[in-house]
Amino acid sequence: EIDALKFLHNDDGLMLDCTDEELLEAITQSALQRGNITLQKATSNIKPKMSTGTSFYHATSSSGDSFESNNSSFNEHNATLLRKPQQMMQQVGGVSSHKKPVLTMEPHYILKPLRLTHLHQKTSHHDYNGAKDGLKDKTKVYRGVREIAFYEALAFASRLSHLIASCMEPDSNSLATEGKSIGYISSCHHNIFRPSVSSFPGAYSSNGGTRSIVKRVKDFCTSADSWNRLAFLVAHCAGDEAVMSEFKSYNETCTTLATTMISLNKMSAFTPDYYGVVDLQNFNTNEHLQTTTASLSHPHLILGNITSNFRHPNIIDIKMGTQAYEPAAPESKQRREIQKYTKQAEFGLRIVGMRVYDKVTDDYICKGKIFGTSLMTKDQVIGALQTFFRLDGDSSKTLCPSEIDGIMRQLTQIRDWFENSNSEIAFYAGSILIAYEGDATSSTASEPPAVKMIDFAHVCRKQGGDEGYLKGVKTLLAMLHEIRNTMP
Repeated sequence: EIDALKFLHNDDGLMLDCTDEELLEAITQSALQRGNITLQKATSNIKPKMSTGTSFYHATSSSGDSFESNNSSFNEHNATLLRKPQQMMQQVGGVSSHKKPVLTMEPHYILKPLRLTHLHQKTSHHDYNGAKDGLKDKTKVYRGVREIAFYEALAFASRLSHLIASCMEPDSNSLATEGKSIGYISSCHHNIFRPSVSSFPGAYSSNGGTRSIVKRVKDFCTSADSWNRLAFLVAHCAGDEAVMSEFKSYNETCTTLATTMISLNKMSAFTPDYYGVVDLQNFNTNEHLQTTTASLSHPHLILGNITSNFRHPNIIDIKMGTQAYEPAAPESKQRREIQKYTKQAEFGLRIVGMRVYDKVTDDYICKGKIFGTSLMTKDQVIGALQTFFRLDGDSSKTLCPSEIDGIMRQLTQIRDWFENSNSEIAFYAGSILIAYEGDATSSTASEPPAVKMIDFAHVCRKQGGDEGYLKGVKTLLAMLHEIRNTMP
């Protein structure tokens, strides 16, 4: 527990212990299994299910249980769609000649390519995809599996947080206090003395559960682990210094983990829906059930497509934070990132790219990385945002004020999370993706705008949270407020 606590409190340390190969394998297997479930559901008899502004297809019976469809022709049609991912035409960030493109997959998914470089570092002495720092840059080597791990952590937190919350005092300054923690002492008391209806359904009687306690003690006496628990409990009650110290360390570790899980659960509302990982190579040959990393060749994250609710989506990718590199990155990498945009530290953000629909030409106005790095003043950045919101002097193109209000509300929620719920995570090189309907006459014009945090390959632990990312969110909100004040 002491080693775990040091790892959890390691400032600017990775969120993932990348030296544990078994852990990396387990995380990837979990993601692959999750992806398999997604594909199986997507090819079943389906009905649309809305989730965080993104729809996907889910097989359910009238009782709510999953089932396999008997509609073979429908399944064959959907399997065909799933076997033909297409390049995402709306991609605005991460576009480069040496990078694989993001793909779209019916019905409402995107496939983001992953670089699992760590799988090849033992057998290859060459730089991965010509990367400037090659395998010497550990922030690059492990970025693929780190992003998988972060999405898996979000999924785990959403399942676990309600259990953790039930063990906590809601108005306590400390999420877990001695005697009320989710730690080992509580489990000792619970497993030895507390009756359980679910464990012993026939044990209760009218005398207040005496038989239940007797049966529990009998079961306890046959368990070696229970003897260990009892010894620990007796030593703790007797005030043994070594045991007290061990319990304190364990309790602090549990508190840190509980805090992280609750924080991540809140954050999941600001991220795209996550559906696992798929190996595109096996997927194309109709061999979906890849569950090990041994033969992964084209792994992709399966995420919800936040643009799928819009017919002509306007999209902008904004890289957040005062620095776009991890503290552990090589100096050469740090210099390159600083030189890309010298105003990153001042603004806390950089526009990476955007697409804006032009109804007159029925085409998109596209701006890329060079455009974003050319914006050297606050007024120029505001001007770029005005272009994104079609506030370029033509009133016929102007968006509805409610759309920018909706975007600002969601950004305010992200700001509040950073200020009130995030005290230990930094999101280096992360972005915020914003999308809304670009055609005011479209049937999808009433769909609310989408604002999501994306790109989690460089997440680190940092005591105090991420002031750099928070600065970027505040800067963006201030600029949008300024733009909004010019609107009716």
